[in-house]
Amino acid sequence: MKSLMNIRDVKNETFHKICVVGGGITGAMMVLLLKKSNMFKLNEIGWINPSPKSKNDLRTTFYNKASMDLLNNLNVLGKIKKNNLTFVQKIRVFGVNNASPLIWDYDDPSIKLGAVIRNNIILNALEEQLKDVKQYKNFVNNTECNKFERTLFLENKSIINTHLVISADGKNSYLRELLSINTINKKVKHIAVSGFLKQSKHHDWTAIQAFTNLGPIGILPYENKNIINFVLSIDEIKCKKIFSEKNPEKLLCNELNNFFSHINLHFSPVEKINGIENKLSYWKLNLNFIMNPTSLRTILIGDAAHSIHPLAGQGLNLSLRDCVSSVNAIRNCLRFGNDLGDETVL
Repeated sequence: MKSLMNIRDVKNETFHKICVVGGGITGAMMVLLLKKSNMFKLNEIGWINPSPKSKNDLRTTFYNKASMDLLNNLNVLGKIKKNNLTFVQKIRVFGVNNASPLIWDYDDPSIKLGAVIRNNIILNALEEQLKDVKQYKNFVNNTECNKFERTLFLENKSIINTHLVISADGKNSYLRELLSINTINKKVKHIAVSGFLKQSKHHDWTAIQAFTNLGPIGILPYENKNIINFVLSIDEIKCKKIFSEKNPEKLLCNELNNFFSHINLHFSPVEKINGIENKLSYWKLNLNFIMNPTSLRTILIGDAAHSIHPLAGQGLNLSLRDCVSSVNAIRNCLRFGNDLGDETVL
């Protein structure tokens, strides 16, 4: 990589033993785990957190039982109001022929399979505990590495030196690109469509997966009502046809109503959620496969290391496991007095 020594300004340089890149839930969780690990002093942790939060972000995530235990142990759940938690007690999976669904549940109603929580609710609860961690509200636009440190160059000309970078900057990770980490991109020619709909009856704390004519869809219960949040994986051609209609939500509802007619379950569009206008969101489902998510003094975690299909709703749960695994590896490294950038750790 081209040397950047000629543009360096010592006045703008900062050192942290460890630095996390990425302002989403995975990045915030990684920083909180490092803070609570007692392996580092506060000033030894740096967080490059450039992403502005949207106040109108209504997207949700299903947290499995292991992730819920992690959030509880970190006192994150204790910061969340009960009405912002939608517990899942049952999962039903419908095949293409509308056969009797596969059902997962427990006889004991006190045992939960997980919970559905809005992304911004979780992120706010995480950030509330991270106000005393040094944050940089800028993007990384270049990097270089020597035998002892990795240097991150930010857009505002700040320079951060660190022994180890943990990158959680998403499936389109720019840091991954800068490091030339080999990435296999899989184009599935599908679009993910997400939004909210109203059911004809209470969701009964049940998450649904169904393989419809439009494509596989995941349906999550939302709060204590008959509102659901869905993610549909749909072929690009079918998606264009739906969004060419004046009311794509109505067309989606018609397809779902036909599919679930045998259990008398009907869906209809909903204009607002919690006072916020409900709009469909969509994005291309290009998946990444990375053989070795590491480079010199750098670890990729979360979507930067592996982006998976949203159908099973396990992408973020996998990312949280990345965070725990990284902390365990770092703890073992320090226990034996090794350098944080040691290849055996990476």
